[in-house]
Amino acid sequence: MFLLIGSFIAGMITVLAPCVLPLLPVIIGGSISGKVDDKKRPLIIAASLAASLIVFTVLLKATTLFIDIPPAIFTIISGGILIILGIALFFPSLYDGIIARLNLQAKSQQLLGQAGGKGRYLGAVITGAALGPVFSSCSPVYAYIIATVLPVNFAEAMVYIIAYVIGLSLMLLLIGYLGQRFLKRIKFIANPKGWFIRTIAVIFVVVGLLIVTGFDKKLQTYVSTHTPFDFDSFSSTLIPNATKTNGQGILNVDAYDAPEFTGLTNWINSEPLTNKDLKGKVVLIDFWTYSCINCIRTQPYLKDWYATYKDSDFVIIGLHAPEFSFEKNSKNVQDAVKKAGLEYPIALDNNFSTWNAFQNQYWPGTYLLDKEGKVRRYHGGEGEYKETEQAIRTLLAENGGRVPERTTRALDGSVPVSDAQSPETYLGTKRASNFVGTPLVTAGTGIKTFTPGELKNIDDWTLAGNWEVSAEGIKAVSGSTLKFRFAAKEMYFVTSGDGQGKQIQVTLNGQPISQTNSMGSDVHNSNIAISEARLYRAVKFKTFQKDNILELTVPQGVQLNAFTFGS
Repeated sequence: MFLLIGSFIAGMITVLAPCVLPLLPVIIGGSISGKVDDKKRPLIIAASLAASLIVFTVLLKATTLFIDIPPAIFTIISGGILIILGIALFFPSLYDGIIARLNLQAKSQQLLGQAGGKGRYLGAVITGAALGPVFSSCSPVYAYIIATVLPVNFAEAMVYIIAYVIGLSLMLLLIGYLGQRFLKRIKFIANPKGWFIRTIAVIFVVVGLLIVTGFDKKLQTYVSTHTPFDFDSFSSTLIPNATKTNGQGILNVDAYDAPEFTGLTNWINSEPLTNKDLKGKVVLIDFWTYSCINCIRTQPYLKDWYATYKDSDFVIIGLHAPEFSFEKNSKNVQDAVKKAGLEYPIALDNNFSTWNAFQNQYWPGTYLLDKEGKVRRYHGGEGEYKETEQAIRTLLAENGGRVPERTTRALDGSVPVSDAQSPETYLGTKRASNFVGTPLVTAGTGIKTFTPGELKNIDDWTLAGNWEVSAEGIKAVSGSTLKFRFAAKEMYFVTSGDGQGKQIQVTLNGQPISQTNSMGSDVHNSNIAISEARLYRAVKFKTFQKDNILELTVPQGVQLNAFTFGS
């Protein structure tokens, strides 16, 4: 309920977002660029924008129907439409001639149930529809719904998106009416060939050019840094704290009944378990996925806790929620569990059913339950190992429970992550970032020939040769190389396991990696043998390094999905 209300409020305040402010003249201009007293134009613009935003979300975010079309294309189309509308406003006779020639007058009248001037409402419909894709990147709440809720519950996400769109539309409708009411007092603006309407036309063209060229982002940044109102920070307060933490001590959650397990399959190390089976035990629920480096780095602590406390009514339940499609394969998960030496019960949550029930947001995400089955502690991500072990011991001791004298290395645990290190980087069209070169990785799927770009900045990466691009990764075809400029102590990459038995050649700053110069544990004689779908360790320095370039020469058939880093 909180997110539903928050989505509605977020939609309303989106009109204050830096990315929307430059568009408000277009909304107002579209509302009056017909008859100034026509009260239907603002309504049509708002309704068209709402419909456009919802359709854009469904088609591009929730399906793969347009996966071959780069997202930038839709932004270019939106800007192009605004330019065309601006030209039409500037030359109304030309606009009327096109409407008449294409018989759009009758079609628009049929569509809108109106009889009136030529294309009377068509411009309003097109204006609203064109702005939908532009508005789709303007709110942290909308982004949260798309990234966190939509992948695990389409129906719930659409309810939140509709609430967001309703709030946004109401505010745009109000702005349109207020602008119309103010401007209709100025008699000369009704002249379709007058300077005021032509000024509006120029604004349409300028805004369209800003969108097409990408300069609207620079303008948004300037507006954001030169206004006292921090839109993003305020909007973020509307995103629910799904963890329900109270921030007080090691038991940082106001106790609530843990959701029931649902949708779990392929149990490992155990028969299927239910909440009822776990009553009387302290339970640590760990949401993880086997190729996630953050999850891998927590495993030594999880194993220590399980070995130390399992005979004292303590159990860990690992719930594997896949980040990549190959992680849905139960054999891959079983192999990863065996290789990591995990002995506690693990189940696959391939449809994110239990993840969604807990409203989890992170890999890893840990929930600590007391003996009554109530959640008493939560932590997202790595770290706080000492606090988690103290909480385990506290809950074991409740009501006179037995607690072992010895503790584990978690009391001295630290997080091997630096704010200066390169971010996790995905390689497929779905989430690729920081790519340089031509064509863009995000410019659709299929086999493409890449020309490498210059790695001017840390975190840039580029490709050369022929690669087959998919939503989740890139697969080598011929002459396939990848370069990545990074900052970290350790560097890893994830593969889907395609091309098993083949070897990737690895060089660092143009030199082969050997036993003496920062070789990762999966590197042998400057090569990495691909044996299965998992995370591979490519580079390990003795200390954090600010600037290095890794190059991979990848044989045909080997797919890469992501790079991750540690320090």
